[in-house]
Amino acid sequence: MIRIRPAFFSIFLLLSAFDLFAQSKDTTISVGQHSLHFNITEGQGVPIIFESGAGNDASVWQQLLAPLSARLSAPLITYDRAGFGKSGIDTVNVNLSTEVADLKRALNKLGYNDQYFFVAHSFGGNYTLKFADENKGQVLGAVMIDIVSPYFMTMERGKSLKIEYADRLQEIKKESLGFYHLTMNYENSTAILHEVAPHATIPMTIIGSGITPFEEPDRSKCVAALKKFADEKGNRKYILEPNAQHHIFYDNPALVIEEIQSLYKKTTSAE
Repeated sequence: MIRIRPAFFSIFLLLSAFDLFAQSKDTTISVGQHSLHFNITEGQGVPIIFESGAGNDASVWQQLLAPLSARLSAPLITYDRAGFGKSGIDTVNVNLSTEVADLKRALNKLGYNDQYFFVAHSFGGNYTLKFADENKGQVLGAVMIDIVSPYFMTMERGKSLKIEYADRLQEIKKESLGFYHLTMNYENSTAILHEVAPHATIPMTIIGSGITPFEEPDRSKCVAALKKFADEKGNRKYILEPNAQHHIFYDNPALVIEEIQSLYKKTTSAE
């Protein structure tokens, strides 16, 4: 029997922890009038870009990164959108289109130029669809987690959501510039969704929640609308997680990790 000395074992654990830390890079990238904050788990191959939902920063993805890195060894890139987390914001020129352009510029500066795989949650689906539309042929696939379906988020509903927040706008502005401008731009973002969604051709796995943030009858409408979007193209796979709430990766991380791994390997030819 080989006996491991406690001191040696402690050093081994310390070196292992340092090695894991060294594989992760925390950085900010200037995109003009402001900077975006990124966290990158280093790896090889096509990078996986994570797009958070409305009001969330990059921290929501934390529990998925270690198991995905172990399974895929791909670069994993999370970031805070403008005005959230540690990212700045250009309050004069902030909207979904400029944010997508800023993300592309930042990725290029980081050395990721021509091929991407996306994982998007909720409102992050709008950004992913716009990014794919602006950078045709570069997004190889996407796992969409309870994203906003154009069949649910009509222009009328987009306007009504903005009206809902009208009385709280100044309070929201003090709490979060990011969420304030997201709210102010919601009609424009909805219009962009309706512009790009019909032309989306990238392979997608679309995972829907059975417990959406809405009450009935809107909950059932939301579920049906996402399935309708998924069923439009043959290269889209639809999964309903009936017992999960909106952040499906909190309630069933194993399902989300498995589907990311599966589609990533299928679309990037990763072994």
